[in-house]
Amino acid sequence: MVEPKTELQKNALVADRRKELEVFQRALDVQWLNSRMEGGRMGRCLALIQREAEMEKDFQERTDHAAIVNARANRETALGIEIAKVRREEVCQLLRRHYLRERDPSLRELARKLQAGYVCRDLQQQILHNEYRRLQEKAQAKQSNDILVNALYGDKDAKLREDKMKMERNSQYCKELQQQLVNRQLQKQCEYEDTLIAKKMLEEIIKTMSDEDMKELQQKREQTEKMRNEMKTFQQARDSWRQKQKEMVIIEERKIEEQNKMVADRSSAIVAERARRIKMKEECNKKIADQILADEAARQERTNIIKLLQEQEYLEKNVQDDIAEKEKLERVRRDTKDALTAQIQERRAAERARREKEADFRKETEAKIADDEAKAREKLQKKREQGKLYSQELLRQIQDNVKRRAQEQEMEEQRAVYVWEYDRKWREEVSKEREKMVEEHVPPLLGYLQAGVIQRADLPALRAGAQARPELAALNVEALAQAPASTRRGKCNPKCRELREY
Repeated sequence: MVEPKTELQKNALVADRRKELEVFQRALDVQWLNSRMEGGRMGRCLALIQREAEMEKDFQERTDHAAIVNARANRETALGIEIAKVRREEVCQLLRRHYLRERDPSLRELARKLQAGYVCRDLQQQILHNEYRRLQEKAQAKQSNDILVNALYGDKDAKLREDKMKMERNSQYCKELQQQLVNRQLQKQCEYEDTLIAKKMLEEIIKTMSDEDMKELQQKREQTEKMRNEMKTFQQARDSWRQKQKEMVIIEERKIEEQNKMVADRSSAIVAERARRIKMKEECNKKIADQILADEAARQERTNIIKLLQEQEYLEKNVQDDIAEKEKLERVRRDTKDALTAQIQERRAAERARREKEADFRKETEAKIADDEAKAREKLQKKREQGKLYSQELLRQIQDNVKRRAQEQEMEEQRAVYVWEYDRKWREEVSKEREKMVEEHVPPLLGYLQAGVIQRADLPALRAGAQARPELAALNVEALAQAPASTRRGKCNPKCRELREY
């Protein structure tokens, strides 16, 4: 049979077992009754009863075990809840301390200075460690040197051997020096020979250069003479060419004069021909002008005839127009008379209609004025009622404003009290946190902090932190607070004294 692992399985197993026992009990009862009815089986019934009692006892033990396990689980759960609660409170306290350190300027400054103190302490410890290591290395080197000296000069043979080796080294050094001197002398000799060779080569080069300069100078002289001869030849050729050019210019000028003379003869013939043509053109123009004057006279005569005919037609038309104008005036006079008569009648009818309309309008206006007056009275009554309501509302608002101002004043006072109380609690928390920081960090940093970090109010926390550390239990904290009094010197000003005290 598999053992149950959880309480639910155990409870289910117990319930099943109870049901089985009940069924079994009923079966036993029936069997017992049957046996009683049959008779002769009492021993067996007693055995069954004893077995049932044992099973009941086992069931009771199992039930008690489940209750114990449940109680233990409840206790463990409650303990876990309490532990979680305590841890949560610790975390909240740590977060609050971190918040205070981050938000408060004095705590931030203290944390910065404490951090600087830790850095200074680490640097000092590192410097001391390096110094100790250097001294240790020096001692080890000295010890090893002593051991070597003792090992080398422990016996006389070693010392003699050392002297012999030293002499050999000296002789070898002398030989090397002699060889170096010989080599240096040989080097100087070689350098001198090289200098002589270089000097000889330099003289040869100078001689060669002078020969080349002489040859070049001779060549320049020859070239100059040759150029001078060429210049003379060129001058003679240029003079001959200029003479030829002058002769050619004279010949050209003569040809141009002959051509100009021929052109002048040709121009006189052209002028005579042009005069003849102009004369013929003037005669033709005169004929055309006479023809134009004749045509103009005929046209003027025709124009005069046309004007006379037009004047006659105009006179006839004026007569007909006068007749038509008279008829038109008569017709207009008659039409005007009829129109004026009709207008007079229309005006009389319009006057009657206007009077009737004015009477109706007067009646309507009077009725409207009466209605307006009634409306104005009603409006005035409403306005008075509204003014009364407005005054009541205004009084109510004034009372509400007074109450609101009183409430705001009370709230402002409560806010001020709350702010002051919050500030007081904040200062208390900051002071407690400062005491904790001083108690935790300042004792191991004494001698490494900047001046002015520890105040007189921090001495109790410093004393508590020093007493909590066995290595600092004998520290005299009161002596730290007793600073020597500053003395005023004649040449010191107040600023100098402040700097000295700092």
